[in-house]
Amino acid sequence: MAEGITTRETLSLLRRSLIFVWPYRRQVAVKVLLSFVALYLVLFLPWPVKVLIDTVVMGVPIADSPTPYPPYVSPFIDALEGLSPYEMLATIATVSLIGIAIIGGTSGAGRDSASDQLAEGFDTATQSENQANVSGSSVGGMLGLFEYWYQLRVTHRMNHRLRSMLYARLVALPMTRFADASIGDAVYRVMYDTPSITRVCYDVLVLPVVSLFSIGIAIWTMQYSFADVPELIMIAWLAAPLMLLSTLVMTGITRRRSLASREAGADATSTIEEGMSNIVAVQSLGANEQQKARFEEDSEQSFKRFRSYTVMTILFNALRYSVVIGLVYFVFIAVVEALVDNRMSPGDYGVLYTYFFQIAGGAAGLGAIWFNLQNNVAGMRRVYQILDARVDAESHGTIVPSEPLSRIGLEHVTFRYEDGTTAITDVSLEARRGEMIALVGSTGAGKSTFAYNIAGFVRPDEGRVLFDGHDIGELDAAYVRQQVSFVFQEPVIFDDSVTGNIAMGHPGADAAAVRRAAETAGAAEFIDALSDGYATRLGRAGSTLSVGQKQRLAIARGLVDDAAVLILDEPTAALDPETEQALVDTLQTEREARLLIVIAHRLSTIRTADRIVFLDEGRVLETGTHDELMRREGGAYRRFVELQSG
Repeated sequence: MAEGITTRETLSLLRRSLIFVWPYRRQVAVKVLLSFVALYLVLFLPWPVKVLIDTVVMGVPIADSPTPYPPYVSPFIDALEGLSPYEMLATIATVSLIGIAIIGGTSGAGRDSASDQLAEGFDTATQSENQANVSGSSVGGMLGLFEYWYQLRVTHRMNHRLRSMLYARLVALPMTRFADASIGDAVYRVMYDTPSITRVCYDVLVLPVVSLFSIGIAIWTMQYSFADVPELIMIAWLAAPLMLLSTLVMTGITRRRSLASREAGADATSTIEEGMSNIVAVQSLGANEQQKARFEEDSEQSFKRFRSYTVMTILFNALRYSVVIGLVYFVFIAVVEALVDNRMSPGDYGVLYTYFFQIAGGAAGLGAIWFNLQNNVAGMRRVYQILDARVDAESHGTIVPSEPLSRIGLEHVTFRYEDGTTAITDVSLEARRGEMIALVGSTGAGKSTFAYNIAGFVRPDEGRVLFDGHDIGELDAAYVRQQVSFVFQEPVIFDDSVTGNIAMGHPGADAAAVRRAAETAGAAEFIDALSDGYATRLGRAGSTLSVGQKQRLAIARGLVDDAAVLILDEPTAALDPETEQALVDTLQTEREARLLIVIAHRLSTIRTADRIVFLDEGRVLETGTHDELMRREGGAYRRFVELQSG
């Protein structure tokens, strides 16, 4: 069940979101100005129609109108004085045509978005995607088209910036962050939670200003022109408060249901991502039905949670429209009575309803703001959870040594995972450039965690990791990454060219360096056989390559880097004996220029190391060369080798 969001937290999230959009204040101000221009034209056009009905059709002189014309219309009305009915008709028709060309139709002051015109489903994901493209205008015509285009650019810029910030933060999080959190949830936050910033911006900065301006001008005009119908003035003043009060009773439960809907949607996305990423395992194990059942459960829960949120939307709209219908009824009664009593002219009817719907539309927009913000605040909360998470660089200092790295040390290092599992206990090691260190032990002995501490991927709970005497926590994170090149046991291949994959992390490598690394890793032969050689695109996760080929590319990627430390996790596991021997020979050359740390099981790789560190259950049991350790009667390493050989 989703954790609730309090009203205080809602206000805090809104404040933070407004700080984010503050750099776009000028663009937002232009959007408001365009809305004001459109609103003025909407409020102006009914008055020429009134003249057409009252004066041209019914023959009532302009000066005898029972309702005075407001000051912002008076210059045009004064220009009509003294014209014949046909001249008035021609003038009004011309002005109306120009107005229609500029603003086209109008959908009311309460609407500032055309997102509902975009195709979408009844789910948070597609609706959120549309919010990333939200734009619109309360009018059509040339002005509406320009306003739509202008707002769309601003919307895209805001969403692009927030998406980029969130993605950059995600990839900078510690590696352990994704050990207990799905990739699908991260995708959902980047794609479907970030667009909430759009509605927060427009619903707080644009819609209230435009709606209040619309309501204020309409009420002032009604008081100026329709003072003889006081009941209309009273209804106009009551519209906005009634709309606002109608939303207050629903905000708390709406926030909770919106957050639950988003989290359920993220679970369904995660299930898809996990199943498709491991499709080979799913099919080979015959687990299609289990995976299908799991997704159906998550999908059903996602739809169920969204329906729960939709119920609140339906109830809110029902309450809001009930208020509008009630107000329309009383306005109709008041207008009929005023027409009968000659306090209004027939031409005033259209003017009055135009202004009333401006008030109703503006009030509806104001009333919907707090309600709609509940859903968007839930999305922004999930965004800020990632932006507030402590990234790897924030656990490092700023020291950048000027001398090349020559020595790494581990002093009594103990590391525990977040679930409390102890991976390594009180391990120590000192290694220098020019050495080759082999980390050996059975599966689960702690070898990879040992290497992760050296690389700075994780930080020890006890003890220190030292680079030339500097605690790794005092060093700049970028410096640490530049010093260590890591080749993982599971090869990672990107949907890029062969060259792009090998040079990943070292974009300055030229073609000759890439080819040398490929030859050293035993990958050059199969690369040359590809359709476009080094320019061949490898597809998602290198789907066109075998496991061994992927491993060779991963090794080449590590070799092309000039990092002071090269760590290889089971580099020969997927290699044939001939390629393995070639790699082992190459490693002898590589260790002359850097420190090599190799996690390995194969004896051919282990025995060439300058030192072997044998681990068991997270502890270092023995250290020495292969020959030294083999001479120990009953030694742990000797038993390990004999077991491997047997």
